[in-house]
Amino acid sequence: MTLEKRLKIAFIIPRFYPFKGGTEINCYSIATRMVELGHDVTVITTDVKYRNEELPRHETIDGIKVVRIHALNKSLYAGFYPGLLKYLFQNKFDLIHSHGIGFIWREFCMILLKLLKRHKTKFIVTLHGPFMALNDSSGIRGFTKKYVTFILRLYLNRLYDGIIQVTPEQYKWMTSEYKFSKEKIHLVPNGINSSMIERKIVPHTPEDRVVITFIGRMEWYKGAQDLITAADSLKRSDRYKKGNKENHVPLPDFEVKIMGRAGNWTEKLKDQIERLKADSFVELIFSPADEERDRVLYEESQISVLPSKWEATGIVLLEAMAKGNAVVSTKQNDALDLIIEEGVTGYSYNFADEDALAGILYKLLTDFELRQSMRRENLNRAKNFTWEGVMPAYLKMIDEVVN
Repeated sequence: MTLEKRLKIAFIIPRFYPFKGGTEINCYSIATRMVELGHDVTVITTDVKYRNEELPRHETIDGIKVVRIHALNKSLYAGFYPGLLKYLFQNKFDLIHSHGIGFIWREFCMILLKLLKRHKTKFIVTLHGPFMALNDSSGIRGFTKKYVTFILRLYLNRLYDGIIQVTPEQYKWMTSEYKFSKEKIHLVPNGINSSMIERKIVPHTPEDRVVITFIGRMEWYKGAQDLITAADSLKRSDRYKKGNKENHVPLPDFEVKIMGRAGNWTEKLKDQIERLKADSFVELIFSPADEERDRVLYEESQISVLPSKWEATGIVLLEAMAKGNAVVSTKQNDALDLIIEEGVTGYSYNFADEDALAGILYKLLTDFELRQSMRRENLNRAKNFTWEGVMPAYLKMIDEVVN
């Protein structure tokens, strides 16, 4: 499907390239494809640094005009970048696509723009997940979530003309928590580039050292600490080393590679590895280049684990499937039913259940044929999650919103 007229589109997102989380990848992937279709696309973001590099205020990335507004702080939800208001009023857009909710300053700017009706701009949003998605119910975070959610209910449905859910079941909490009209909600799943999908898996033998990977930011809620604990249990416990006494299956040699951007939990992970003396089989790889990440996922890794407290999809799981990995994730992943068929593509367990994770890894490590069949199956199923297959749903939604 194509749109009849050329649109001037703005995507608003708190972080963009060189940040490469799931939200940033989603925004970049859709924005570049809208450029390819002939639309005028701008990404409005902040100048918060990825490392310590100087980021230009204005640049063009793959046809996308990127505008970085100066941020007075590094906060996400409480981020304050005064220049956004001026920029929005100086530039007229047919469509503004916002990523995430509860970003108070950004939403204030858009509400003001809509109320003054300076231009017939339409507003859509991809929620990715609820405000403060980890659902903390105690302390200052619980208090903040409760009362900000109450405020969000008052205006979100009026502000946005279209709402994107990335999994089929998200409309349930969208309508209950935020009072969005179900008629406004459209399904546009996350995707991956078709170029990421390998033609065949890299062959391994039962004697090869098995590499288990984690890709994600090193924060507590991402759960890398649970993967380290589970791996340590496998290495130490007689329950796993000796297996079933009547039918012993030896545990193969394995290692865990944790790849991602350093976060608030990085030092805790380092301390955990040192305390467990796990440095012989656990490696931290900080901010790997795309080439290194893809090489490890494809050439070395056979099992990929996303042990998060919550995920909307976990694009890294789709990428791991595209590289021929068996996948493991928590039942707190909103897209679990789309990605994991138990015993066929991978396994799931409840967040922080380290024993359950250890049991799953033991099964995958000791059953070579099962592991290889999952790898082949996932390589085939990854074709169902490409952006080429996703974009028609996005274009259909835009057509309904702007016309």
